[in-house]
Amino acid sequence: MKTRKVLPGLLFVWAAAFMLPLSCSKDDGGSMSDDDLSLAQDEAYADALYEEVDNMVISEITSLDDNQYVDDGTKSSSGGVCRTITVDHPDTTWFPKVITINYGEGCTVVFNDDTITRKGQIIIYITDRWYKPGAQHIVTFQDFYINDIKIEGTRTITNMGLNDKMHLELGIKLEQGKVIFSDTAWMTREAEHVREWIYHLYSPNDTVMVTGTASGINVKGETYERLITEPLVIVHCPDYHWRWVIVDGTIQIMNSVRGTSTIEYSGSGCEGTIVVSKDGDHHNYQFQFSHHHHWGRH
Repeated sequence: MKTRKVLPGLLFVWAAAFMLPLSCSKDDGGSMSDDDLSLAQDEAYADALYEEVDNMVISEITSLDDNQYVDDGTKSSSGGVCRTITVDHPDTTWFPKVITINYGEGCTVVFNDDTITRKGQIIIYITDRWYKPGAQHIVTFQDFYINDIKIEGTRTITNMGLNDKMHLELGIKLEQGKVIFSDTAWMTREAEHVREWIYHLYSPNDTVMVTGTASGINVKGETYERLITEPLVIVHCPDYHWRWVIVDGTIQIMNSVRGTSTIEYSGSGCEGTIVVSKDGDHHNYQFQFSHHHHWGRH
């Protein structure tokens, strides 16, 4: 039962970390172009979108499990999130189940001074009660958008059980992922990550370690591969009301045309600073769901 109470916070990690305010500056004289910077920001945006989905899905499934999977399908505003939920088998014994989360024509919340509007449907096929090793949530989308950015793909979340250190591990696999910024700008992604959760008796001291890889085609039509070369270290931050912050770790992005760049998390304390680097040029930037450039392929 203890595990059931903490997993929503674990999956809140990634989206919350990307929404913290960051400084913005750029060194002059380096080889990093404006397009290089924008592409790195696209990477962070895609991560935040899919991880926001994970957070919503796990939170809703955990709540349904606690309530015997009974939902009357009526509109709800729990936690400021309006949606309707339907369950094909409203009990805790009949699996698999299909859960549909419907945000309709639009549902807006404000989080950490950032506006997030969701619309469309998230459909979840669940194989067993989420806290059991081997249980999976297979997530797909039907005309689903966050802030007018359409999200596609199949995202499978697997409870991998405890590792040899007695830490819970979750496998996250994204297949045929696509983030559509506009009719002329989109990116694709395939990804596999593992999250290792190191918990303590006092939950604010918990730590999460993230490893894994991703690949796809960016908005310029260029192929890329990305690798977490130093595990992302994520902790609770008292300065942000105990939300999660990435304080360490490095991602390397290998672009088929532009070469290699890195995204480094080096927050001193709870700054949550993200530094994009390429050939000695460095740039710090601030992420928000409500701000994104719109560009086309050329």
